Amino acid sequence: MIEQVKGTRNIHSEDAQVYLFILNSFLNTFNSFGYEYTELPIIEHKELFTKSIGESSEIVTKQMYEFIDKGDRELVLRPEGTASVVRFHNEFYKNDSKKYSYFGKMYRYENPQKNRYREFHQAGAEIIGTIDIFSDLQIIQSSIRFLNCLGIKADLHINSIGTIDDRSKYVSELLEYLIANKENLSKDSQDKLENNTLRVLDSNNPEDKDVINKAPSILGYLNDDSANNYLQIKKELDSLGVQYKEDSNLVRGLDYYNDLTFEFKVNGLAVGGGGRYDKLSQILKLGNSEGVGVAFGVDRLMSLVVNNYGKEIKISLIGSTVGTINEISSELINNNINHILPVRISKENTQYKNAVYNKSDIVINCNERSIKLINSKETFPYNIDTLRDLI
Repeated sequence: MIEQVKGTRNIHSEDAQVYLFILNSFLNTFNSFGYEYTELPIIEHKELFTKSIGESSEIVTKQMYEFIDKGDRELVLRPEGTASVVRFHNEFYKNDSKKYSYFGKMYRYENPQKNRYREFHQAGAEIIGTIDIFSDLQIIQSSIRFLNCLGIKADLHINSIGTIDDRSKYVSELLEYLIANKENLSKDSQDKLENNTLRVLDSNNPEDKDVINKAPSILGYLNDDSANNYLQIKKELDSLGVQYKEDSNLVRGLDYYNDLTFEFKVNGLAVGGGGRYDKLSQILKLGNSEGVGVAFGVDRLMSLVVNNYGKEIKISLIGSTVGTINEISSELINNNINHILPVRISKENTQYKNAVYNKSDIVINCNERSIKLINSKETFPYNIDTLRDLI
């Protein structure tokens, strides 16, 4: 028997309804504020991510699905979306300032856990070109609107990590501090000390908590412009009534981030996050575009909205002949009422059991011209007005 590949998932039935609810909510929220939906390639050149994410990052060293194709090109299945959007923007719209949204699959080879898969789904938005703190605020506000549409109450955490030069100075001091406290760190954090120093601050291991809490703050290393921009962003969030928590350990582990970083957390778990990446186009040698963006883990969002989404009423038709089923089906189509037809003409009892098995809410018996509510077992004579009242 050929089994499903480890770390992947099938999205089907009620899960599919939740997934589509998130997709539609995301597109409606972001696209209504001028973000253009962009379908990006799943396959990209490996260099795009080794340069952008950082050659020493865990994603590049351990997690990328990479291969050499028949033309001897080094390719990967994309591990994240921002670098792909920046590549697209500079390839086709280098001199413009634009807003983008995307929704799709990403791939990372890591140990599968609850709501964490090797093939996972990500929703993201980016503003690229010539931007300012108003762009940062737009991304945060649009993100809050999206989460509100899903019925998710998330805590906004913010920080500033300054410029790449600021961060370099900070990392030197942080590394010195962490080495001095190495014996009090977990094995995983010890392994990250030299090549992935900032990621130690992301650790959720209780062993690391005390060392992290006493670590020097990156806010003390910001240049004047970065410090002033961060102060202005906080003032604007305050004026908008947006609640947030300052978190000096929120560094976002990808090399291309600078200045503002943020995350949305539910019960301590991040469901989305992002920040500024003004030098990414330069790092990739594609141009001088600045950028700010956000990405959400769709699989984690699905687990949060499973009982809180706009579930569509499922209507199934049953009957003994093609003619009787098509008569009522045609009337429903003309009235824009979605419905499910039986796979084939079988016994009415079999069709009814299949409708119940497939979690239909209403079954219309086309022979008897009756409407049955599955949960309450109530039955009504069929007519289109009665059906409308019931749905």
